[in-house]
Amino acid sequence: MPPVEVQEYDSPTVVGVDENDPDGYIPLDLLQTGIEVRIPVWPLQSPPGNTDTLIVEIKRNGIVEFSSTTHYPTPISETEFFISVGPQYLITDGVVEVSYTTRNYLGNPHPSFPRTLTIDHTPIPLDLTEVEFPAANLFGYLNCATQPPIWQGVEVKVPPLPGFCRPGDTCAVEWIGYQSLNGSGPPIAATYKRVDTLLTALEITHGFSVTIEPFRPHLEPMIDKASALANYTLYRGSRRIGASVKRAVKIDRMIPGESQPCGP
Repeated sequence: MPPVEVQEYDSPTVVGVDENDPDGYIPLDLLQTGIEVRIPVWPLQSPPGNTDTLIVEIKRNGIVEFSSTTHYPTPISETEFFISVGPQYLITDGVVEVSYTTRNYLGNPHPSFPRTLTIDHTPIPLDLTEVEFPAANLFGYLNCATQPPIWQGVEVKVPPLPGFCRPGDTCAVEWIGYQSLNGSGPPIAATYKRVDTLLTALEITHGFSVTIEPFRPHLEPMIDKASALANYTLYRGSRRIGASVKRAVKIDRMIPGESQPCGP
């Protein structure tokens, strides 16, 4: 019995667009440079010595806005193809669908399911309200008198979030230390910490806190005239939708007259 031909292919993918994002938001940088549509080679090629045809289209409300036709002599050795779509086709905001169709040497078509893509040039806000450090003193220090003690972790408080946030978005709080009082100079790589929170409606409305821990390695290296920077970034799937300004907290674990810092 001859093999059953594929009637419809899976949707194509787009390089740089999150495959788990049903809305298919195209990152801003790709809107400026263009996208590449990835097409796997089809399972049933025309007999050797013939030609298969690949047609890629982008439609908006059923109207074709982009079309590419490429011919491939068989047998085809490639495992996938990349069709470039220039930024001139990504100017108008809205929802489009990208799909492809193959035609064998007899002209028989085999279409794919469409992949939804969202074009949105709205700038990402990068100046959202900064975090707070509830345990810091009036001078912005975490020191040996801090309660709870620094070695039990440092609270970073995220403020109420903007109205464009939705339950299920992710808020990533990032922290990194410096051997300076103002977060300048090279960062201390071992101190980097990221805490992801899957947001609820309550957290969006009222804000929430995360704790930077354990003491080693995220806090211990900051001893004298040191600091840390913290901020948060908002994501919808893997797409960044906003970020806060970075805020510094000063760290001093030396007691006058003592040779060793406080802490374990």
